[in-house]
Amino acid sequence: MTQTQLPTDARDMQIIDEYLEHLRRKECTEKTIGGRRGILTRLNQDMPHGLGQVSRDELERWLHRDDWSQNTKATYWRAIHSFYGWAVDPDDPWLTADPTAKMEPVVTADGIARPCTDEELRRVLAEAAQPFRLWALIAAYQGLRCCEISGLDREHVTERQLIVVKGKGGRPRIHDTDPGVWRAVKDLPNGPVARRPDNGERASAHYVGVSSQLHFLRHLKINTSMHRFRHWLGVTLQEKYRDIRVTQEALGHRSVTSTQIYTRATAEQLRAARAMLPRLDGDPAGPSGG
Repeated sequence: MTQTQLPTDARDMQIIDEYLEHLRRKECTEKTIGGRRGILTRLNQDMPHGLGQVSRDELERWLHRDDWSQNTKATYWRAIHSFYGWAVDPDDPWLTADPTAKMEPVVTADGIARPCTDEELRRVLAEAAQPFRLWALIAAYQGLRCCEISGLDREHVTERQLIVVKGKGGRPRIHDTDPGVWRAVKDLPNGPVARRPDNGERASAHYVGVSSQLHFLRHLKINTSMHRFRHWLGVTLQEKYRDIRVTQEALGHRSVTSTQIYTRATAEQLRAARAMLPRLDGDPAGPSGG
């Protein structure tokens, strides 16, 4: 698109809009696009001369502020690094230099898996009302996120395959259908699997997450969530099967790095391993001293 001569503020906003159009052409999700818009708009407002005339030092001071968590900084880093990399594309440059080119990347802090317990899941699947019971079943046995449950249609599920048309990051994937999930959905009508109980319309990802969590807390006195059912799948598969690639595929992770949180030893495993250490310090508590 022709780059017109505009006042600095207007031109900065034009660059942001063009970048967001670039993301749409790449078929990024509207959630991703909205997040990038918010980050870049904030950066543009915070910089003395807007994001089009920012130095590396200014960016580093802005990014490494004390009141942002490590994961927030990592999210902001990905957004600004992607933006400036696009803006200096030699085929259609909006800017002459990328101020993030020599900045140290900010990585996400290691996550911790927070699965529900077997008993919590058992109670939800036995006692929760529909449609919350169905959504929990799909999260726990197919590993779908709230946004993927929201986007799932009955036509996407057969006895053999469950198709996630647009997963996290807009990527499709295919799973074998869990037998229990198939029994639960095979007689449903075509259209959304996740319907709001009040009006029958497709439930948004936000509705799936928030309404189910409230239902479990108010009616079952269980403080859990759809994402903890997904974590239950990851932890249980890894403990039982011990193959990180299988766990990765089941959860739909692009990178095995995301799956590594499910490989951490449990507190019980660490205690059992420590109890096996020979007591060379003369302490009779260990197995060699008994």
